[in-house]
Amino acid sequence: MFMIWKFTTAVFLFGFLLSGNLIGQELLPVKKSEFVGNEPNRKQAFTQVKEASELYQKGIGYVPQSLNLFLSAYNLNNNNPELNYNIGLCYLIAGPKDAALSYLLAAQSANADVSADIHFLIGLAYKYQNNFSDAIIHFKMNKELIQQNKYKEQKELLPISDKHIQECRSGRLLMKNSLDLEIQPVEGNVNSEFDEFNPQIIDSNLFFSSRRGLENDSRSPEDQKFFEKLFKASKSEVLDIEVCEEKNNLGENVNSTLLSKFDDKQFVFYNSNSGAGDLFLAEKERGKWKIGKAIKFINEKDSRESSASLPQSGNEIYFVSNRKGGFGDCDIYFCKKESESKWSKPINIGGDINTEYDEGDVFISADGTKLFFSSKGHNTMGGYDIFKSDRRDDGTWSKPINLGYPINSTDNDITYCEDQNGIFYFASERSGGKGGFDIYCQKIPEPVIEEVAEEVIVEPVTELPETKIEVPATLPPVSFKSEAVAITETPVKQELVEEDFVYRVQIAAARKEMDPKDLFKRYKGGDVIDHLFVENWHKYTIGGFLTFKEAAKYRDACGVKDAFVVLFKGGYRLGIARRPFEAN
Repeated sequence: MFMIWKFTTAVFLFGFLLSGNLIGQELLPVKKSEFVGNEPNRKQAFTQVKEASELYQKGIGYVPQSLNLFLSAYNLNNNNPELNYNIGLCYLIAGPKDAALSYLLAAQSANADVSADIHFLIGLAYKYQNNFSDAIIHFKMNKELIQQNKYKEQKELLPISDKHIQECRSGRLLMKNSLDLEIQPVEGNVNSEFDEFNPQIIDSNLFFSSRRGLENDSRSPEDQKFFEKLFKASKSEVLDIEVCEEKNNLGENVNSTLLSKFDDKQFVFYNSNSGAGDLFLAEKERGKWKIGKAIKFINEKDSRESSASLPQSGNEIYFVSNRKGGFGDCDIYFCKKESESKWSKPINIGGDINTEYDEGDVFISADGTKLFFSSKGHNTMGGYDIFKSDRRDDGTWSKPINLGYPINSTDNDITYCEDQNGIFYFASERSGGKGGFDIYCQKIPEPVIEEVAEEVIVEPVTELPETKIEVPATLPPVSFKSEAVAITETPVKQELVEEDFVYRVQIAAARKEMDPKDLFKRYKGGDVIDHLFVENWHKYTIGGFLTFKEAAKYRDACGVKDAFVVLFKGGYRLGIARRPFEAN
């Protein structure tokens, strides 16, 4: 299963900001006079800035093109704060996300108030570089500036910043207790500059979905990416699926994804050509995948069913749906087989596994004892993380365990699966791959994949003829053990010391640098005065107080009637502090 919503549905800004996916975020206007200045050779570059802004407005699919134009203009003027901000924002959307940091820091350095959300974006960029402490600092800076009413229109970022702070704390602990294993991108031609996801091992072959395509292939209007297609990579030289060259009858504008084996004859597919997206049965007929009947006991008319998995016994089926009545937007459900032809009604798996955030996809082990799923809730370290739950003796599921680092990252990690020998595969959007989502596996001595076969075409049929499915061949066994990682809160006082928030008392500010004599006439005390040049103002401050109360006491006793308290992080001035800073 893949997060189909990301490509085919509209999602509220909250959801995008929460995952770090900033679709819909506005660019900053770049003024021609400030960009060009007295350099005539920058005029042509400014036309690229305008074109980049126009492309960005067309939607997420055009952000990579917009980014390239901004970078070209940057080569002629790298000091413009708005341009640096726009480049950083584009990197956070189009990737690689960890490349955004230097541009956002440059924007903030050139103009501390370049945007109301600059510290939020810097926090995201630090997070994607696994620098959790600095990320927390900037998320807290963002909160404090909003709470001081400097950016009160950004109040929706307060709970989102809290969620990111929580994820950073989890990430810090998960990386500290990282698993003793290595992962690697699947070798061969499986991964590409496009999205690859949803690996499935069938008949000793790796099936996966990809959004690769040829230039004239159909694209999704939402993100300008090619529609999903099914591909196969073979470990052996013999390909057991004949490639169908003709167009399928489902049409080109369809996402089809192989999800799970249903029984000895049939498999479960996701298909976007029905309602919001439904689950179908399918089988191989003369080497071709044939989409058959919809799974009526699961699908609902107005909901999307987008992931499914069955144990080898075939007595249960677990699936993901955004139907009404769940704990969050997408929840995990299951049905039990009651007879040869009858299944129970869908049952929500419960609040121990489902959260107020999205659960993205599900995989159950062949023996039915382990449930793997992706989620934005629990103790995720960013976006979707992959979790595991064990079946208890009474049939219920244990509290989920984060699979930890390096399987999970600060970006989206999804569509986990194992073969019958415990070899695991998953898809990740992390930086360092070939582009978008790539498929990863545990590092093993021999390459698992040699090359990708041609595209597998899915064709619809109304009936499913009897066909015997061969038992999948085995791959070299690899053991994998995931240990529970205990997550505990970092003590607030310790965190504040680490993050170095201080209060200072500002006694003067002027457009032109003040003469020392004039400054000492204003302030007659003996403490050291620090001189800062911020936002085209010369600002003069005293002290380094750990609490607002201490700073306010000094402000009232310093002899400067219009003095006030300012909050600092290190050498950076956050703004006026009118009340005590709240850590959380």
